[in-house]
Amino acid sequence: MRNLKSTFLYFLLFLFCICSYAQQLHFKEERDKITLYEGGSPRFSYQKGTKSKNGKFPRANYIHPLYDTRGDILTEDFPEDHLHHRGVFWTWHQLFVKGKRVSDPWLCEGIRWKVDSARTEVRKNSGILHTVVYWVTDSEEAVIREEASISYTPKEGYYLMDFDISLTALTDGVEIGGSEDDKGYGGFSARIKSSDGITFFSAQGEVTPENTPVKTGGWVHAIPDYDTGQKEQTGIVLFCDPENLPSFQGWILRKNQSMQNAAFPGRKPISIPREKPLKFRNRLVVHQGKLTIAKIQGIYRDFIR
Repeated sequence: MRNLKSTFLYFLLFLFCICSYAQQLHFKEERDKITLYEGGSPRFSYQKGTKSKNGKFPRANYIHPLYDTRGDILTEDFPEDHLHHRGVFWTWHQLFVKGKRVSDPWLCEGIRWKVDSARTEVRKNSGILHTVVYWVTDSEEAVIREEASISYTPKEGYYLMDFDISLTALTDGVEIGGSEDDKGYGGFSARIKSSDGITFFSAQGEVTPENTPVKTGGWVHAIPDYDTGQKEQTGIVLFCDPENLPSFQGWILRKNQSMQNAAFPGRKPISIPREKPLKFRNRLVVHQGKLTIAKIQGIYRDFIR
């Protein structure tokens, strides 16, 4: 009887923990956005509806704003220097169908992202957004079906955002490629807000941005230089899984007025066979205060497993 009572009490405690997290983490749909809240504080918004700047650069299917644990906004949308940049996004300059260039998704030209479904889920320690998005060309042909799971997991002093993305070709001859120059950027990107530049670090120490991709391994730690009036520094660590990316080029890093990009496949397009979806994973670690290299390495090892 005593064991039965103990089991029952543990079960009640388990239910209490689940309910507590459910109250802490909750999604709210507001007009054309879906926002995840932790308690009363927003953590990220997903742009579900199409948004443009005076009718130009129309886009959907990206994260903005992304917030730190204090509630400060970390990303930019429609920045003056690159109006096509948008928060946290994943796309490419080149989109071909049967040998014909049909659009430039990076510049939001010749394409729209039709969000077919956006389903939210709150588990005991994470909030997850599941999306199905069709990439539709100006000829009204859906050429790619995108399925994504975007999850938020709070930790002590930081949080994780995981992006699991799958692209399925809906017709033959679909190809994607990065910028048609030696930079070759394209793929998972973040437009991080800063006033005085961004400093980058890897496992080997400080990283100096170059015009072309920098080989620094699977993660880069970006520290925006802006005055928030706070003592604790905000940092964002960007993860990718190089071993499972086709033609990974390295990291396109920019100290000022640009995006940060885990670049693949470069300037030469790759095909997406109808029977074999292109899958890739990325993670963001957002923190306040110091996050050691050893700690980041441990988080990264968990990620690539």
